Amino acid sequence: MKSAFTVALAVATVTVAAGATAQLFDVAAMEKWDKVEIVHYEVVGEFRKKQVQIPPTDADLYADVTERVVINFDWNKRKKMLVGTPRIRNEPGTTANIVGIDKKCRKGKINGPYEHFDVDSVRQPKSGEHLELVGRRIHPETLVAEQCGSSLRLYKGAVKPVIESIVAIDPNMLAMAKMMPPGGPFTLSADGKSVSMKAQNSDWVWTYTPTAK
Repeated sequence: MKSAFTVALAVATVTVAAGATAQLFDVAAMEKWDKVEIVHYEVVGEFRKKQVQIPPTDADLYADVTERVVINFDWNKRKKMLVGTPRIRNEPGTTANIVGIDKKCRKGKINGPYEHFDVDSVRQPKSGEHLELVGRRIHPETLVAEQCGSSLRLYKGAVKPVIESIVAIDPNMLAMAKMMPPGGPFTLSADGKSVSMKAQNSDWVWTYTPTAK
């Protein structure tokens, strides 16, 4: 038979462990989000990449590219569905450090803005699934020094369809900042109001700021 001391020690150990676990997340915040049905999200997508091919075909003209888009939408947390029509703001993209196949070659030219991704609409293929951002990649007219030659060849611009996927993150993640491992896929903002995540298989970083509707 266990002594009273042994039983008391076991109970105390469990109590301390439970308290330590509770400190890993904000209980009040989790209770708050559990009561919310409609969540408003502001999602900011930022793209940064070096040496992006600018012509719409396989031609050697590259630049460092940035792109930014802001999506606002409402989400039914229980039904996992979009509510209403999302708002979209596409910000101008930038290009810098234009180079050809080699830095020693003649530098080409970009005649117009390059937009890596302009979002036209947001759709949800099925209830409970991810969201698809449907848009375009806008390639301007370019002049390219092919095979490091002395003359420049003209390539016409083009517009190509692009689809990127995002998810409506669980807002309870804001209450679990201490449980997020350093260097993991999610990063909490300094003010504790936003969560950032890097997209798989792309250079997009998406920052989510949820608020109760």
